[in-house]
Amino acid sequence: MEVLRMESGLEKRHIRTSTIYPAAISSELLGTITDHASAAEMQQTYDQFEIGPERVAQVVALAIDQPEDTTISEFTVGPADQPW
Repeated sequence: MEVLRMESGLEKRHIRTSTIYPAAISSELLGTITDHASAAEMQQTYDQFEIGPERVAQVVALAIDQPEDTTISEFTVGPADQPW
């Protein structure tokens, strides 16, 4: 994403980019894990730490709401009580 931002700047297109790293966010992810042991382990983690997708939406809105000359490169989004 950072290279895209830099290349667009060189071409005077000024595309703003942000990379979002979500942690235990409520989504369809758990339904796509085919290994039953992994799915069960992830379900335990999500049962304890999961937060709603609206938190990611708020971060996206924050990035979009920046002035046109400002880019925030990265966000890590997750529950405050997740210990890793």
